[in-house]
Amino acid sequence: MLLGFLAAVAFATILAVVAGLALAGAAAISHDIYARVIRKGQATEQEEVRVSRYSVIGLGLLAIVLGIMFEKMNIAFMVGLAFGVAAAANFPVLILSMYWKGLTTRGALWGGYGGCISAVLFVLFSKSVWVDVLGNKAALFPYTQPALFAMPIAFILAYIMSKSDSSARAKAEIAAFDDQYVRAQTGFGASGASH
Repeated sequence: MLLGFLAAVAFATILAVVAGLALAGAAAISHDIYARVIRKGQATEQEEVRVSRYSVIGLGLLAIVLGIMFEKMNIAFMVGLAFGVAAAANFPVLILSMYWKGLTTRGALWGGYGGCISAVLFVLFSKSVWVDVLGNKAALFPYTQPALFAMPIAFILAYIMSKSDSSARAKAEIAAFDDQYVRAQTGFGASGASH
């Protein structure tokens, strides 16, 4: 009886997580990508709902295909790969935005995208995917964890693209860093007013 209860809880938990991921992915695709980027804010609510429904179907099919392809992989190892990709895409931008005055929007975008793309490519070309899943003879990237190499790429891209950005917007962002730094550390703006 206890085993049946545990199985029911595990099934309900997995179902809730999958449903949450499907909803989050569909909402991001329909609201953020379709309505804001593709239609530039001109999409109707009915269009967003339609795109959201198609997105759920597409994400479900993609998850099924990837699940079949990665059936023999260790789930803990794959979670580590996902953390490596997330770390390469997010950590450099977060730490630079908090502590480096020279970071601009252009540098942050290049650093984030560069870290994410390089980490995904390193995972794809590593032995765990290139050889074990796709069946090639030898890996193009000899290591299994991408973050060690993708994070420096993200830092370098963010630095170079920020330093080469001499636009008025970049100068305004650099000038606003001190107030943002004080607010981030204390909760108060440079003027002392609570935010």
